[in-house]
Amino acid sequence: MNGCDLPQDLSGELEEYGGLDGLKRYRPDEGVLSRLENVYSLLSARSRIEILYFLNFSKMTPGMLCHITGMAPNLLSFHLRKLETAGVVKGERDGRFIIYGLTDMGRSLSGPLTR
Repeated sequence: MNGCDLPQDLSGELEEYGGLDGLKRYRPDEGVLSRLENVYSLLSARSRIEILYFLNFSKMTPGMLCHITGMAPNLLSFHLRKLETAGVVKGERDGRFIIYGLTDMGRSLSGPLTR
């Protein structure tokens, strides 16, 4: 194991993967790392975190989100577009409204943002 001593408990946990060296086979490829980097960079903006937080409660229209966040409509639209492009939220048309909700990925990312 190239001089890496592991505590017995950790060594046992890694056995099913072939040890520490075997775990290297599970390293994500560049495409996966790039997508993860993009998704996690979304959370570097406080406004997007706030949007995700409120969408934990319910699906909402942009007008509702503007009302509770105090964001200007153009700023909210900018952040929703970024979140939608990344697959974190999805907007669906309902008559003259667009209703935004979290996708499965959005729910998993917003898990720590408990109500």
